[in-house]
Amino acid sequence: MSKFNFGYSRILTLLVLFLVPMIATVAINLRSIAAPGSIAQRTLSPGLTTPLGTPSPTPFPNPIESPLPIPVPLPRNPLPSTQPTNPSSTPTATPFPTPTISPPQFPTNHTNRALSPGERDKIAAYLRSRNLSPSAPVNPVTDTRFILHDTSVIMAPSTLERERYLGRGPLGLGVNAFLPRANTAVLARPNFYEPRRPTTTEFEKASDILVKPVREQLLRQAWRATNLDAQRQALDAALANLGLSAGEIASEQTEARGKLAAASGRIYTTATWAVESICTRFNNGDRSVTDPGREASLRSACTPLSNYFNIRNSRVKSSVAAEIIQVGARSVRGNQNTCSASNPNIATFPNPPYSANQYDSALSLYLRSTLAAGKFPQLTTHFILDTFDPEGHCDPRCFNLNKLYNTIASTMGHAQGSSYGIAPSYGTRSGTNNIWWHDRICHGSAPS
Repeated sequence: MSKFNFGYSRILTLLVLFLVPMIATVAINLRSIAAPGSIAQRTLSPGLTTPLGTPSPTPFPNPIESPLPIPVPLPRNPLPSTQPTNPSSTPTATPFPTPTISPPQFPTNHTNRALSPGERDKIAAYLRSRNLSPSAPVNPVTDTRFILHDTSVIMAPSTLERERYLGRGPLGLGVNAFLPRANTAVLARPNFYEPRRPTTTEFEKASDILVKPVREQLLRQAWRATNLDAQRQALDAALANLGLSAGEIASEQTEARGKLAAASGRIYTTATWAVESICTRFNNGDRSVTDPGREASLRSACTPLSNYFNIRNSRVKSSVAAEIIQVGARSVRGNQNTCSASNPNIATFPNPPYSANQYDSALSLYLRSTLAAGKFPQLTTHFILDTFDPEGHCDPRCFNLNKLYNTIASTMGHAQGSSYGIAPSYGTRSGTNNIWWHDRICHGSAPS
């Protein structure tokens, strides 16, 4: 009897030891089914302070991880398609949605920011309302500029019409648009960011890279080291496909030959382009451009000139030049320095210095340049670009850049206080200020 009881109790003990773990396992599995998020939440968030089973609050977006995409310009030369002949034979991945570029909703400097699709449409509609056809689109460059000038001389309508006619190749002043006080803007060179035009600033001339005396010396050295046949070919290449008449080509080539053959004096656009053509051929290994014994001279000239040409071309094709019609000197016989506030020969400015029509024209042309570039170019001035030049210009004088910024922001629906280029600094000191302003001449204190 005692032996049976001992065996019976031993069997019960073994059953209990076997069944308890199974019951515990079933209980844990049932809990996981009832609250699948609780176990995972505890496992993945050991520091969580929210009680299990309580819904977690919606997290705030991380300010470091901006939802705005970074605009990436399209490649100039897309690679050829590598799609197989039978597309169905290869699984197709689901494409990511194209990000939408949204403009910032706070005051910011929009310089070089890519346009959103909505902004493109808004600018196109605005230009249509002003009867302005858009300029041809260009490949974006990083340093696109819209340069404000003032003419420092009153230009008659006939003069502006002549500039419109001459707006081809090396002819005329190289200005893209003129902004009269009362009439509509004159598009002298309607293809904005045109690579083949005369320069309008010393910055575009790259005079900070090669100062004028050294540059002219090297241009003449390269020309003299080139044989006559190569010189003729270079002059033809400089003016090819620019829409010039036979008479205009002959006149330009005659002048260029004379300037390059002279011992000194200014060298203009056609002559510069001709020497660039010569150096390009020589640098590419074409030794037929020079006679034996002259290669060393041509090489020593073309080496520094090649870097100069690259920088000059880059600056010209990334800039739009706008000349605002404004008074200059009272008389051609007196002091012509219109940057000196103490010069009594400065003509009296209108009051206000620029009309509402001129600000409207500046707005329209800036937006036209924006649409062509696909982004907001830097609004800048002749005054600041040529600061390095001891004889630099100071235009546009008495121009309210704040007003133009506010008008652009209002038209585009951007936050007031937004800017689109240089931060205005009003005054007359070159290297310190970037908008020339003298209270007496400009009829009042500078904008704040």
